[in-house]
Amino acid sequence: MNEYIKAYEYEKNVNPPLKNIPIVQKHIMDCSYGITFIDFSELFNVEYKCTSPNLLASFIRIKPKENLWLSNTYGQLNDMNATSHLYYVIQGNAEIFINNCHKQLSTGDLFIRPTFNTTLINNIGTDELQIYYINDSPLLNYLGSKPLKPLFEPAVYSREFLEKNLNTLSDPNNNRKGILLSNTDTEKIGVNTITPVLWALYNELPPNAVQRIHKHNSVALDLCIQCTDSENIYTLVGDELDENGTILNPTKIHWKTGEMFITPPGLWHSHNNLGNTFAYILPIQDAGLLLYQRILGIFLH
Repeated sequence: MNEYIKAYEYEKNVNPPLKNIPIVQKHIMDCSYGITFIDFSELFNVEYKCTSPNLLASFIRIKPKENLWLSNTYGQLNDMNATSHLYYVIQGNAEIFINNCHKQLSTGDLFIRPTFNTTLINNIGTDELQIYYINDSPLLNYLGSKPLKPLFEPAVYSREFLEKNLNTLSDPNNNRKGILLSNTDTEKIGVNTITPVLWALYNELPPNAVQRIHKHNSVALDLCIQCTDSENIYTLVGDELDENGTILNPTKIHWKTGEMFITPPGLWHSHNNLGNTFAYILPIQDAGLLLYQRILGIFLH
């Protein structure tokens, strides 16, 4: 008898009891110097690092005048084995060398890069360099695959570009003031996301505002870029709505600058600002992939 092969009765097993993705918060100042991965590989029963089934989030901290090497060893499935890499500079000034690409970044800049062999990140400032870094290595490692070619060009979305477009593109009559980041490569596909896999929203939460309750099938790895009033600025997350459209028994996630939190798929959530200051958040999702597969399913209440 071959013990490797299995069979299951359909109706009892068509929806296997997979573990839920947790609501988790992680602040960069709770991380060591170097790179700290936010890893839930045990939750997903895999041997490689992953924050969600498709994405791996991390924080990078580098002391002044020091550097960090990242390596993607050919033929191995590892933390850098990815089609898409996204870096957001929380604080400081960086010089990044990736293969033959050289970029300089400052506080508030966002940088995307396709597959690479080696990366050198230099802290060229006088302050600590802090970076939020996400890639799609869990997706590639799950498939046992390696990327064959770059799917998009390296690109910097400067802080000036982000702020200018936030103010010129956003409709003041809309409930949400935000911009989705894109490029000509993803426009050709039709998904209009920052990479074919990754989706990035630069989102402003104005004073005395509640952004509409919504949910989606993608996992959001949200980075709070700016918040000076954590007590009054928060996200509510929950499974169900009551008859008035209010989230039942929600988990409250207070926003803190330099902290990321996970919004699980399929849960209702709303962003709330009961104070008098502006706050900013950068949700990164695998929604580029899910949009292309026609399964993203954003629902607004």
